[in-house]
Amino acid sequence: MKSGKSTFSTTLIVLATIGLVAAPVIADQFRTEVARWYLAEASNRLVAERDSSHQLEQAGRWAEDVTDLRDYWIFRVEQALADSPKKVAAVIAEAVAKRKSNAFLANTYSMQLASRGLFAEAVDVLEAGKIPELDDNLEWLNNLAYFRALAGVDLDQALSDIDRVLAKTPHAADARDTRAWVLFQMGNPQLALEDADFAVKSLTVTGDASWLDSSLTWLEDNVLTPREPQTPTKLFTRREAGERLWRIATLHYHRAKILEALGRDEEADKEFQWLKEHNLPIDGSIY
Repeated sequence: MKSGKSTFSTTLIVLATIGLVAAPVIADQFRTEVARWYLAEASNRLVAERDSSHQLEQAGRWAEDVTDLRDYWIFRVEQALADSPKKVAAVIAEAVAKRKSNAFLANTYSMQLASRGLFAEAVDVLEAGKIPELDDNLEWLNNLAYFRALAGVDLDQALSDIDRVLAKTPHAADARDTRAWVLFQMGNPQLALEDADFAVKSLTVTGDASWLDSSLTWLEDNVLTPREPQTPTKLFTRREAGERLWRIATLHYHRAKILEALGRDEEADKEFQWLKEHNLPIDGSIY
């Protein structure tokens, strides 16, 4: 009987010891989650154009160091975005200086800025979020080169970056399209056309798609994405068109503009006609 009591007492002592060790960890986690909740609420109020100072203050009280939290930097970026898009890059740089893992913010918000047509600001944000691990990242280099081309800035650097991408992936349609647009912006449509032709042909050859790509495309085309415009003249938005159609449309638009610059108007008109037939814009709103 004494042995049973001894074992029970020992168990209680062990559990108590574990509790003493675990309690601070659990408490810290709880405080962090509360702080994150306040930060999320602050971001929601910011979007709704309501005062969020109380929520931000509470987050600071609950967190040991609120700047350690990813949600804090999301709030700060959203705050800068609402104030002036030109301020976003500085906040991204500050976030990455605090923690390298915050570099993901650069990709997220550069895309958001680009969707508003703010390509120069998108370039600034990508550059602000650069970390050594991204030096040879093909997606990052491609995006940076493309946004530079769209903004018409640092085109020599854009060409250098996209050439690095193509040295490793010479048959990547997106990268070839990026180089086409860089060369076009540099005033060399003849060279640009070679890449544009390759990009369009690569993405419109259905036989190259894997069964998974084909299945996902069918699902997007027939189930997930509404494709019928409300009126015969209504143009699809990017969301309505779906990423695959929008991606192909961008290549056709780029090729049309390049052909137009070369004086090959009939061929350019065919590309524009393709866009019209698919209820897609034929101006700079497609990129």
